[in-house]
Amino acid sequence: MQSRARKRVVSSCIPCYTKKQKCNRRQPCNHCVHRRRPEDCIYVPASASQTPQAANGSREGLPAGDDAQRPVANGSDGRAGTSTLGQGSNSIAELYGYVQHSTTNTMALVRRLGLEEDESPMSSQSFSGETMDEIEKSMRKLPDRETLDVLMQYFVKEVHWMEQVIFLPWFLGQYEQWWNQERRYTVFHVEFAVLFLRVCSYASQFLPSPSHTIDRIRGMPLDDVRHACDNVADDLAAIGARADARGALIRVQHLLILGLQRQCEGRMHAFREALGDAARVAHRSGLHRGRAAWDHGLTDADMEIRCRVFCNLFVRDSVLSRQLDCPPFLSPNITSEHLPYTHSSPNDDAPDGYSERALQARLASFWRGVAPRQDSEYEPILAADRYGKFCSEYLPQLPPAFALEPSIEWDERFPRLRLQRQILHVAIFESLRYNFRPVLLGGSAEQPMLVASQKRALAAAAVMVLDGVAKLHTMLGNSHTRLPTIIMPTFEAAVVLMRLLMDVNFPGTTSSADAPLRPLGIDPLGETVALLTRIQCRQAVKQANTRLDMLAEVSNMAKVGASTLGSLAARLSSSIVE
Repeated sequence: MQSRARKRVVSSCIPCYTKKQKCNRRQPCNHCVHRRRPEDCIYVPASASQTPQAANGSREGLPAGDDAQRPVANGSDGRAGTSTLGQGSNSIAELYGYVQHSTTNTMALVRRLGLEEDESPMSSQSFSGETMDEIEKSMRKLPDRETLDVLMQYFVKEVHWMEQVIFLPWFLGQYEQWWNQERRYTVFHVEFAVLFLRVCSYASQFLPSPSHTIDRIRGMPLDDVRHACDNVADDLAAIGARADARGALIRVQHLLILGLQRQCEGRMHAFREALGDAARVAHRSGLHRGRAAWDHGLTDADMEIRCRVFCNLFVRDSVLSRQLDCPPFLSPNITSEHLPYTHSSPNDDAPDGYSERALQARLASFWRGVAPRQDSEYEPILAADRYGKFCSEYLPQLPPAFALEPSIEWDERFPRLRLQRQILHVAIFESLRYNFRPVLLGGSAEQPMLVASQKRALAAAAVMVLDGVAKLHTMLGNSHTRLPTIIMPTFEAAVVLMRLLMDVNFPGTTSSADAPLRPLGIDPLGETVALLTRIQCRQAVKQANTRLDMLAEVSNMAKVGASTLGSLAARLSSSIVE
């Protein structure tokens, strides 16, 4: 009776259970792969709390050749790319450092003269015996597949929607192949192992969570799982870099994931280093040149992956360079040639899972196109012009589902849409805060009323950021999280308000003289500026400090931020008393 009861425990994925199909309990399972819906292969969370079981054979299906899986970006650039597995290389592109897909460099001229390099696919290349031993040694340190499957399931269900660095249908299909094919190592397989291990480690940053309250996976502490994934990924990444110095698309992806993990850990300089490495690999792969310059042999899926990876890289590069006040790694704008086909034109009414990322890329491109030169003197009139241009050019092109006053007709169909919309709105008000933030350094003495007005606009943007972050945190269940999208805007907006509150005359009074230079059809800060009070700003700062105090239990970034705000609050109180 007991054994029969155990057989009735639901262990199939949700789609197979619903369709009453026998599931092989992989991620993705056999039926989800056959249905071409690997992203739907989700299991009930109860599997995460199982006791440890022997994982005999879980490492037996190690990576093999990927000749049969070439349709989607073969882990690199659609072809397997040029490998440099030997001590030397006879590749012109490698030795001279030419960028792929260029139509103007000397490599392009060589090709126009009819000479093509013989590029053997990576799947046909093999490592030396010594390197194979090194790979085998690293692979033996992998956590068992069942443990990694839990993290993969959690990533697909709870984490992927926030950044979407990975194209899930391709990624999950390759993940299943990696485990099931015969043992044979190539650069692609080694780099793909780095990618899914980075994904697992990154997903573990968000655990425990409301849907997974246990700090262990199959009896293994989360920290141990994370460290094992990190250590093996570091070893394999070094092997991959030695074998293929140029790198390819799959390396851009795992470097981006590594950077996001460093950001969660509060290691922003390490994040920027990973981002810079990813940008350099993207340049060498010709990713920055856009769809028109890429090989015509690429499939639509290849193009989709390349566009999505570049968009994510562009967004992270733009935001981080603005936050750290340092030069970006990539060129200053993005065009429809870099966007996925479904997002190459604005005003797409029907959103999908990637709409928010594409709009973030357009947002970053707008501000990079109008941003003043770094270290230039703040000019209030130009700041007002930038704001007016943003209100007249970017905001009207937002699709209805993402507008500041949105249509909610698609919310039922796309469960993550409300969250993604809120993330975009926070990013919008963050960008406005950055536009007016230099006013704190002093404005023109000849325009005191305009400067005073822009200080209130800055405060309004900061208040809107904090309000947006509070709503986003509530949507996420007000849970403990290391999510930088919650922590960093909270801290930075609160510091701005603290600085403004140091002025006992702030926020002053509103008058017609403080109005924008021209009437605006859309003015997202107007109402908040008009109603802004000192009490409102102080309450927003207090709530921000409370949020960071709560998150300090799991995040060093939040802990230091809360401590800094506490010190600033003490200085603010003493300055008012004096």
